[in-house]
Amino acid sequence: EGHSIPKFVLPLLRAEDDHKDLTEMAIYFSERAKGGVGLMVTGGVSPNRQGWVGPFSGKLTTETERDRHKTVTEMVHSIQIPMDGDTSGDTSTVPARICMQILHAGRYAIHPFAVSASSTSSPISPFGAKELSTSDVKSTIRDFVNCAVLAKEAGYDGVEIMGSEGYLINQFLVSKTNHRTDEYGGEHFGNRMRMALEIVTETRKACGKDFIIIFRLSMLDLVKDGSSWEEIKTLAQALEDAGVTIINTGIGWHEARIPTIATSVPRGGF
Repeated sequence: EGHSIPKFVLPLLRAEDDHKDLTEMAIYFSERAKGGVGLMVTGGVSPNRQGWVGPFSGKLTTETERDRHKTVTEMVHSIQIPMDGDTSGDTSTVPARICMQILHAGRYAIHPFAVSASSTSSPISPFGAKELSTSDVKSTIRDFVNCAVLAKEAGYDGVEIMGSEGYLINQFLVSKTNHRTDEYGGEHFGNRMRMALEIVTETRKACGKDFIIIFRLSMLDLVKDGSSWEEIKTLAQALEDAGVTIINTGIGWHEARIPTIATSVPRGGF
């Protein structure tokens, strides 16, 4: 069913061996920690192969991959951060903290195995996405939870669940890309937000009460048939009730015609 890879995609392919050594990533985040950053979030790591942004992008699904990430967490945790706001004169410090972002690209995937809430195509990927069956949705939820558990075992202080910028969870939330008729879709917003809430609920159960769970919530999609303000508020409250620690906000789908991303900080100027 069209699973051959066009020649123009081949330069994007990188051997998975490229991801075996995360020393450079560890150095980058430890340098940020030395500057006094108390909590950092990594770039997106996929919970399964379908969620890759591109072929052989970073994922966390195995114990071997888990162990590679320990290089990052151990180096970050070796940096001590001063406790700001302490008026007692105490100069105590705490280890820097780092969370790993779990990102499933959905229909933004640049590979032929893309999946989404419904069978749709994205204007920023040459590949159409296949609709996940109900059982596949439940399997994907389990993959998110497994990824979070592995992140905790790798030493991360928490995870950020990417639910914004038009990626898979965001694709389930809006009628623009969710045309389903099962329990994860339809006109009722309670169905469309079910996947997001089940991921958070099950992650909290699996990782415990002290594990940081950040949810990246889109405050303004900037696409037609995106979430309404009432839906955004409803989801935010439901996420809090489900056990998120922090709600981090994003704006704009990557396919939006309004630009929302700019390099304002010089390279290496963190």
